[in-house]
Amino acid sequence: MSLSNKKASSYEQTLRSQKKQTGQTVNALDEYCCLHHNFPNTKKEKAEVSDMIKNITKLIFPFLLLAAVFFSGACTTMGAKTIPMEELKKKYAYENSKFITVDGLKVHYVDEGEGPVLLLLHGVCASLHTWDGWVKELKGSYRIIRFDNMGFGLTGPAVKPEYTIKRYVKFLHNFTTALKLKRFSIVGNSLGGYISWNYALAYPDKVDKMILIDTVGYTENVPWLLKLASNPLMRPLVRRMMPRYFLDKAIKEVYGNKKKVTPKVQDRYFELAMRRGNKNAWVDIFVEMKKESTNKKLSIRVKDIKVPTLVMWGKKDEWLPVTHVPRWKKDLPGAKYIIYEGIGHVGMEEIPVRTARDARNFLEGTEVTAQNGKIASRKE
Repeated sequence: MSLSNKKASSYEQTLRSQKKQTGQTVNALDEYCCLHHNFPNTKKEKAEVSDMIKNITKLIFPFLLLAAVFFSGACTTMGAKTIPMEELKKKYAYENSKFITVDGLKVHYVDEGEGPVLLLLHGVCASLHTWDGWVKELKGSYRIIRFDNMGFGLTGPAVKPEYTIKRYVKFLHNFTTALKLKRFSIVGNSLGGYISWNYALAYPDKVDKMILIDTVGYTENVPWLLKLASNPLMRPLVRRMMPRYFLDKAIKEVYGNKKKVTPKVQDRYFELAMRRGNKNAWVDIFVEMKKESTNKKLSIRVKDIKVPTLVMWGKKDEWLPVTHVPRWKKDLPGAKYIIYEGIGHVGMEEIPVRTARDARNFLEGTEVTAQNGKIASRKE
């Protein structure tokens, strides 16, 4: 496949002339061949070189992207800093915030309201603050407990960096045991939903009812942020920096109505990511989630869920598309389903009043929204 320099030069001139005459541009494959005097003759050889160039491009693109962000801002913008815990507590701990030690980790949680216990689990990159709207709507009727799961918020990284679903379920069990909770209803969003339904399978005697909001349950390509941060070549960098631009972009993606993404919301997500150890934990969590996303056994036990379940989904979810709902419906036909028009991945945060009302109706059995495989639709 190799040519002499003289022949290569002649080949290059001919190639560029032919491309110009046909109105085509010289592509990466052409440039590579001209540069290295190495010209593929067969379709197989051309395919091999083309694949190699594509792989090289995939590897260097993240570095070029980070370099661009780095040279356009300071350490704060790059997220290459750590915000002291006391500073974060002053801004993000509530007056009724508490900390309890579970598995050697001081877990940040809030316990408020009176009535049946309602346990709320946030999703990836989030914190207990994602449930503020629900608490306002429901604490008059329920004892609501929400917490920053391990690896997120003020709780921070696990003592032992293990973030498998089995570990999360055991951690949740130890947390509820520490609070002496005997029975409760559970609500989970995204990763929190994945933990919730696996917990309901492991401890069905402890769960009254369950609400899943845009939850992980079936194989799916992980969002770009998780894919980027879990890239083997990127991990060392992301463990030390999480660019503000990346998080701001991700937050806008999880909202259906981008206008509802406020600077206050963006500040919260970014600043809690700057807690010591969180960036490092996120990489480990993302790696595990990426691995699970292709696990063919991921959804094998969905059909075994026995607790009464309501599945909520935003029709404009960019991270876990609404096309997952038919799959849930097929495996869990007895559940109730609601799809929210114009809403994204975090419906409880984007439209808290409406989703909390539907949750109350489901929990109290005062209104049958949809069941036996039927889907109710809610317009914003």
